[in-house]
Amino acid sequence: MGLFSRAASLAAVPVKTGARFASAATATAFGADKDTAYANAMQASVESLTFALAKARGPALKFGQILALFSSTLPPEQAAMLGSLTQLYENAQPRPWEKVAPLVVGLPPGTVVNREAIAAASLGQVHSGTWPDGTRIAVKIQYPDAHRIVRADMLQLRTFVPLIHRLFPTLDVKSLLDEHADRLWEELDYTREAAWQERFRLAWDEAHPGMITIPRVLHASPTLLVTEWLPGVPFSDLAAGTAEQRDATGRGLARFTLWSAHLVGAVHADPHPGNYRLLDDGSLGVLDFGSVGHPAGAFTDLFARTFVLAADGDLEAVRRLWLEVGMIVDSTSADELSRILALDITPYTQDEFRFSKEWMTGRADGWTDPAASMQDVGKLAFPPGLLLEHRAVTGMLALLTSIDATVDFRAVIDGALVAR
Repeated sequence: MGLFSRAASLAAVPVKTGARFASAATATAFGADKDTAYANAMQASVESLTFALAKARGPALKFGQILALFSSTLPPEQAAMLGSLTQLYENAQPRPWEKVAPLVVGLPPGTVVNREAIAAASLGQVHSGTWPDGTRIAVKIQYPDAHRIVRADMLQLRTFVPLIHRLFPTLDVKSLLDEHADRLWEELDYTREAAWQERFRLAWDEAHPGMITIPRVLHASPTLLVTEWLPGVPFSDLAAGTAEQRDATGRGLARFTLWSAHLVGAVHADPHPGNYRLLDDGSLGVLDFGSVGHPAGAFTDLFARTFVLAADGDLEAVRRLWLEVGMIVDSTSADELSRILALDITPYTQDEFRFSKEWMTGRADGWTDPAASMQDVGKLAFPPGLLLEHRAVTGMLALLTSIDATVDFRAVIDGALVAR
């Protein structure tokens, strides 16, 4: 989608939203039921918001996926629409080689970059190739207009603040957008990405050799990144793989997600299936360190300690923990929090737990009545600094479920707490 069509699609949302609520006000003045009129306006607005974010992809879609993290407090229809954004991943058409070839500069003589792109998104694309010594490589090329795309999308997203505030009244939407923008600007500096990739690689190689494989960085500039090629079975192929393959991947992914915060001081915050693969030696291969949450540890601790405390039956301690981290408002009771979280401690109470689609569906079916769901919206809060760590953990759960992985989850949780 071109820059102008992206802008037009996003700009239409607040305009249509304003018109819908004006219509609801008019209808109410002429005797229509106020609750029904405004509920219908909200439903239609969420639908157009979801469609526009999905269509725009890129930075706009990523922010929609952040909003989807809070959808469990919404009525079922709205939750389903926003939640659908988490299933979308960028798969843009690559730009012709002639357009990107001039951007491939500064590499040593003898480097070969294949003309055909192997992956593409809104801000850049990836090519395979060969380093002068024969090493297979991956070459990540940033588009010249990447900064313009981010800037334009962020300007348009800020016009969504009133609608998002209606959906999530306790959410500091402006701060959340600011945090999202800061992280996006960081992603556009490939030298930063290279530094994080090496930091993760060295930390995991030293602490748990053979568990996680991260390719070495061979060259980095602000807009060009060359790393070793990572072979293996792509995560997206594992659903049709063997149980042993799925379980090995799941165990590696759970450890990588929940132990990195304390091992590295940061989390890999782009839980996209394309960023993981299973290597022949049984290790989990991890790619793309453009989106990294740091400093990290607060949400990982919250997640792990919630399981431990809930397993002991101390829901009041869970409430105090969430209040201390700033994830709920003071008036939220332990029972309300338990209902909102749909807390299921089964993964922690068993030596091994299968993250099945049936398990995830069962948790999502805990709806009672939409009015109660809307009341729950005011019970939650969200510190923007936890944004990427939250996304890493919830994304991990979704990925484990997508491949029906059986994981020694209690050992992973306990290991995360021991590492503190």
